Amino acid sequence: MVEVSIVIPTYNRWWILKKSLEALFNQSYPKDKYEIIVVDDGSTDDTKTMIEPLSRSCKLKYLKNEKRMGIPRTRNRGIRKARGQYIIFTDSDVVVTANFIEQHVNYHQKYHDVIVNGELIRVPSFKQIGKKRKRIFDFSLSPFDTANVSVARKHLLEVGGFDEDLLAYGWQDLELGYRLRKAGLRCKRNRHALGYHYFEKNSLSDLPSLCEKEKMRGTSGALYYQKHPHLSVRLATQGNPLFLLAFIGKWIDENKKGRKILVFAEKHHINWLFSLLVKLITSHYYLMGWREGMKCKVAKNLIK
Repeated sequence: MVEVSIVIPTYNRWWILKKSLEALFNQSYPKDKYEIIVVDDGSTDDTKTMIEPLSRSCKLKYLKNEKRMGIPRTRNRGIRKARGQYIIFTDSDVVVTANFIEQHVNYHQKYHDVIVNGELIRVPSFKQIGKKRKRIFDFSLSPFDTANVSVARKHLLEVGGFDEDLLAYGWQDLELGYRLRKAGLRCKRNRHALGYHYFEKNSLSDLPSLCEKEKMRGTSGALYYQKHPHLSVRLATQGNPLFLLAFIGKWIDENKKGRKILVFAEKHHINWLFSLLVKLITSHYYLMGWREGMKCKVAKNLIK
């Protein structure tokens, strides 16, 4: 009998996904009691070719969307296909430890009606898995990080799963977490449910896509706040201290002298400065998206 379903959305990450799956195949949890559901949101790489010949020790379902549906719809498809009492969400760029499933289930059996958040450690290389690295801390007021979180399937169905209106990048996980907590679930963090989150260092060539993603995240944050106009949501979506310095990011982005500083930082490998400048620029774009999202609300109200 399947007790746990692990839902993994993916898009064009076959080589990282392979490492994620290998770690999930080698769990301390009984192999006949969990399943892995990979929902492919229209990948154009070798994801399907990679998965088909895999030697798997547990049940593995591979579902592919005919066209891109977005993360909320993709995860909801995984929820509908799941058979487990508990659903663990993780991402296709996360490699977990051998007792990952066991640790999630232990907390559900111990506390009941909870959201269990695991721990994440950022690594720029999979060679660093197992080594002590900087941890990712969740400062949000609604912790529900789909890179490493679990909840009983019945609770997900009761609140309607992920909000499919939030198609833009960002906030879908926290919005769901907000509704689950409102429904009475408590949050528990289990630091032994550990995953290593792979990330690539950003370069100047990545800046346009980073800015676009942050602008989408700002728009999504505005919609999140419109749906739940409460102080906690406002603080979660607008409480980043860097937003106070976003005007500097705008100057760097639009001014030639600012751009020269950015280029200089990258060229001379001043990583802390380059990272800070990129964060300031993307903060500026996040606020642009937020303002545009809020204007849409005002426009709708005027039409009414």
